[in-house]
Amino acid sequence: MASLLELFVLSYSRIFLNSLHGGFALVASVCFLTLSAQAQSTAYVPPADQLPDRGMYSDQPAARWQEALVTGNGTMGAMVFGVPAQERIVLNHERLYEPLLDVPCPVPDISAALPETRRLLMAGLYKEAYAYAYQAAIDAGFPGIQWTDPYHPACSLLIDQDTGTQNATTHETDSGVTHYWRSTDFETGEVAVHWRSGGRDFVRQTFVSRPDQVIVIRISAADGKPVAGNIKLVNQDSRPRNKRVDEKGGGYRNPVIAATDDSLSYRCKYQRSDRGYQTLVRVVTKGGTSTIAEQADAAVHFDAAEVVLLVKVESLEKFDEAGESLAELGRSLAAINADYDQRLRRHADVHGEMFRRVDLQLGAVSVDEVSLSAESLISLQKQTADEKIQPALLQKMFDMGRYTLISSSGEWPPNLMSIWNGNWRPEWSGDFTLDANVNLQIAAANLGNLPEAIRSYDRLVLGLVDDWKTNATNLFGCRGVLSGSRTDGRHNLHTHFSKTFPGHAWTAGAEWMVLPMWEHYETTGDDVYLRDHLLPIMKEIAAFYDSFLQVRDDDGHRVFVPSYSPENRPLNTGCAVAINATMDIACAKESLRHLLDLKSKSSLSAEQISTYEKMLNELPPYLIADDGALKEWAWPTLEDNNDHRHVSHLYPVWPGHEINPEATPDLFAAATKAAKNRGRGNGSAHGLTHMALIAARLKDAGLVAGNLRFMLSNGYLLPSLFTFHNPGRIYNSDMLNALPAVVMEMLVYTKPGEVELLPALDESFVTGQIRGVCGRNGVVVESLRWDFGNRTVDVSLSSKRDQAITIRVRRGIQSAIDQDANPIELQSDQTIGVSLSANSPLRLQIKLQQPK
Repeated sequence: MASLLELFVLSYSRIFLNSLHGGFALVASVCFLTLSAQAQSTAYVPPADQLPDRGMYSDQPAARWQEALVTGNGTMGAMVFGVPAQERIVLNHERLYEPLLDVPCPVPDISAALPETRRLLMAGLYKEAYAYAYQAAIDAGFPGIQWTDPYHPACSLLIDQDTGTQNATTHETDSGVTHYWRSTDFETGEVAVHWRSGGRDFVRQTFVSRPDQVIVIRISAADGKPVAGNIKLVNQDSRPRNKRVDEKGGGYRNPVIAATDDSLSYRCKYQRSDRGYQTLVRVVTKGGTSTIAEQADAAVHFDAAEVVLLVKVESLEKFDEAGESLAELGRSLAAINADYDQRLRRHADVHGEMFRRVDLQLGAVSVDEVSLSAESLISLQKQTADEKIQPALLQKMFDMGRYTLISSSGEWPPNLMSIWNGNWRPEWSGDFTLDANVNLQIAAANLGNLPEAIRSYDRLVLGLVDDWKTNATNLFGCRGVLSGSRTDGRHNLHTHFSKTFPGHAWTAGAEWMVLPMWEHYETTGDDVYLRDHLLPIMKEIAAFYDSFLQVRDDDGHRVFVPSYSPENRPLNTGCAVAINATMDIACAKESLRHLLDLKSKSSLSAEQISTYEKMLNELPPYLIADDGALKEWAWPTLEDNNDHRHVSHLYPVWPGHEINPEATPDLFAAATKAAKNRGRGNGSAHGLTHMALIAARLKDAGLVAGNLRFMLSNGYLLPSLFTFHNPGRIYNSDMLNALPAVVMEMLVYTKPGEVELLPALDESFVTGQIRGVCGRNGVVVESLRWDFGNRTVDVSLSSKRDQAITIRVRRGIQSAIDQDANPIELQSDQTIGVSLSANSPLRLQIKLQQPK
């Protein structure tokens, strides 16, 4: 067996390698790979019956916070990493954003500059137009680009544990530590760390309870004999590279950290706000004691058969110096029964029910592959990077993505890091980025039957509407709403623009943000939700377009000017501000069509209906380039820039539904060409995921598989199965939370009146099954099983209402029968029609045509 020392050296070699360059890196890589091969060959493999039924395990300790195993309840998160002698658990809360300013920077009133800005743009003077608009902002007192308040960790819980094999002062570990492994159970939300030393088996277990709103940690040994050590609360990381910082505004007062015999507390107030936060740990022992270890160090010493920690992090909108809120927090923790198993069962009942609503089983996954560590699965995938996707890894990543989406959907939806972060100033502030990122992260919520995630998303969106009205008024002098591009959840004033970055010229954001809410309505048919949550903001979006689209081209079409395609720019202007970005047109069309689809439910007046219909008919057409590709800007003189991570111009394919092979075959062909033209830019994970979702809508199995294979093979996956934004760097959950949506879209596509089966599944996945996918028409795919070897598809559908549905399989249908073996008449060689009765499942077996 590999000693923990070997595993620990292996893990920290990763950090060493990341800091090296050139020839040194090459030499280090050889040493690293040699050590890696030795460790992999001797790493401990837990018995299969000890592994989670649906979960993952790692055979290496985490060398850095990015490799931590994660658990959460949507509001609080815990990141567990370290070694047996010293565990560090980073504590997070979804509302902890460091205030950089006393009050948010106001949106400059530059509406008076709009006519001249438009005149210059229409004259083709793009740089001059933007320079004029930006100078107007400066003249109005705008100080320059404003970043969102950074998302930050609360603090860390440090557990120094006596393993019986290390020096109590240096924590140096000898080779007596074996049988090391750590795991995440996706069904229960529990993270566990296991090892053996001194002939004893130890385990630390952590989860974050939804019903009890508390982080629960247990420290114990299998033999029931006492375990000993110290616990304290500290700033997340004492290393110089990750200390709390005060530059660029913001900052924190020094935290007040205290301990009693059975508790730890950490309280901190921000420098630039009345807000602050606090953490309280209640220490409960069984078969032993806990006492203050070192008063000066605010630590608690434990020596007991079992130690249970009940931990809560609170965000305080008004920090109280007297600490009454801490006393109240202590009373709430004291009222919670500290029986770990009871608390876990209570949480697992809630969390597990949500997780199990959808289930993916890829038939090629063997029992042996299920038992592989995350490191081994990732290594296998890298070996087949140019050939195939490892089904076991894809299946596990599907589950991991559902797990993290559930675990990071609380008051708000996932931000760029979900709710897990160990960096005081993360990239892009770790915020909610609204021009692709949060949109991708929520993409699996409706399909994956997670209305809880949509409710989190609703709260974020609807809480920003007042700021959106300010944006529309101050920037363009318009009625209605205009989304900003970044938010920390508390405000979304559109101030994220600079001399070279025209973020405020983006007018499509509000509609993209509302689309998941629209699809929730399509999925559920909830008219109360439509009336109370959705219709008011839909009308505000239409009001913006009505007042914004005042310029006409020579053919009488309304012109989007200024316009912006995130985060790209035409090749031939040197300026990102443009005219008629395809995304802008698509979002305006979508908003108007959705409202007009609701004539009978939306309380629209005859005048409003006439206005929307007239506006829709006057929107500009999309343009197709000489090579047959859909253009990113529907303006003849603007040239596309194809090597870019964003694919905003394909919005009418995904997330929209406007371009499809049946209704718009010419545009469908043009969109397909545009997708194939697109490069990967800097290889951002959100760009790869976005393209995979578009490819699924384009029915292109090869393009979906290629993007998935690239993501799984090229350094985006951590040993925890969390993900990076770029290969090997920037902790980010875009790809992770969106990946289940990619898989569901390649297996099932739905729209009102239709269910399409296996639209973009590569036939290398010969057999498999998915259960529980929700359709955008009130249909639930209770089960979809395929077998390409036998050319059969078995599907069970249910509906919330009586309705007629067309079932489409583009591979071709040879025949179909229902559960009573009655033949189903073919409508075409790709479609059959069925009638679904409310709440009465229909089972079908479809025989596929032989491949040509």
